[in-house]
Amino acid sequence: MERHVILGAALGGLACVLSMVPFVAVADDDDPEVIVIRNGRVHTMTETGTIDGGSVVIADGKITLVADGEVHTPRGAVVIDATGKNVFPGLIDAGTTLGLVEISAVDVTKDTDEKADPVLPQLRVIDGFNPDSALIPVARMNGITSVLTTPGEVGLFGGQSAFVRLRGATLEEALIKAPAAIHVNLGEAPKSHFGDKKQLPSTRMGLAALFRETLIKAREYQGKLDRWEAATERFAETGEGEAPVPPTRDLKLEALLPVLAGDIPLIVRAHRADDIGTALRLGDELGVRIVLRWATEAWRVAGEIKKRNVPVIVGPTTTQPETMETQGAIYENAKRLHEAGIKIAIQTASAHNVRNLPYEAGLAVTYGLPYEAALAAVTRNPAEILGVADRVGTLEKGKDADVIVVDGDPFQPLSKLEKLFIGGVDVPIRSRQTDLYERYRKKD
Repeated sequence: MERHVILGAALGGLACVLSMVPFVAVADDDDPEVIVIRNGRVHTMTETGTIDGGSVVIADGKITLVADGEVHTPRGAVVIDATGKNVFPGLIDAGTTLGLVEISAVDVTKDTDEKADPVLPQLRVIDGFNPDSALIPVARMNGITSVLTTPGEVGLFGGQSAFVRLRGATLEEALIKAPAAIHVNLGEAPKSHFGDKKQLPSTRMGLAALFRETLIKAREYQGKLDRWEAATERFAETGEGEAPVPPTRDLKLEALLPVLAGDIPLIVRAHRADDIGTALRLGDELGVRIVLRWATEAWRVAGEIKKRNVPVIVGPTTTQPETMETQGAIYENAKRLHEAGIKIAIQTASAHNVRNLPYEAGLAVTYGLPYEAALAAVTRNPAEILGVADRVGTLEKGKDADVIVVDGDPFQPLSKLEKLFIGGVDVPIRSRQTDLYERYRKKD
């Protein structure tokens, strides 16, 4: 494995992550796994900021060095000259159905919703995720390297999402974190579906009541488990009486225990300001961590959201006032939330349009979101909100080597993605569509 030495360390014993002094990366000369991206404009998305003429060193799927200046290139290393190019962390879509939908108009290719029961937190996206989806290479074409894949929006409790990288022949290769969150849907989608069946919940009151009832039952279930564990410990110590019998296993309530423990959040779909207010009140009442999703009218209640430090997964930025609950849609939503000091990420909320993530961010910039804030909303912020910041979201030593090299601004459609690394693997920038184009285009 390679060894890294920072110039000047012997003089002062300093171990800075980055400084104005050039770094020297020293590696075993025969190490074939080293990749050196050099001379690029490196957007670290850390406190270090942007490094002009910087280098990124990759080995064994990890970033091993981010350097200000040239680095030593060991024999056998792959060298990528990024002169005049931008180097970014791979982009992250904070909410998609990628891997669960293949053809939207064909129901047998959709695995997003179980529609028979409004409370299904035990459903796991990983049990339906298809790592061979033809839509994954399409998403990668614009620099998206990882996504939060979510259940659909029909159920009140829709299930458990998963954070996956867009590479891997199996789920195990692609998976970074599962469950990442439990998903709750407020508003029109569940109300309309179950209302048509003449069953609870068919109103916003019913949604809130069932939300409250379910989490209270989960807390009671946790209490039964705690009492059984305590009784089991006493029995082990004393041997008196009969061995305690565990409570009957309830997979629905069991799935919610990590939420009650604060290990994962409830990501709540809410468009209207009043639905957002309901989510915030229920979070306060039941003591659970809330992340808002869609949040079309969040700009109207930004103060209440900020008061609770609740993150918001906004978007798509292109959400239109085309339904009763999106009448308050404005393109400045992301800008206003950022100005209020709210941490935001951006989603496409799609399977087919994940490729448009950088353009959703670009549109937010057009309508006032600062450029660096938009970059953070598709890199660092979603990683922090979803609990995977130790793996992805920034360019720094020890992170997974999800790195893109772009000729131009990734938010501009005419820019070209030059290189795409996911987990240190150089992934071909191609899809079924480009393969068909190459196959059938006219040859000179």
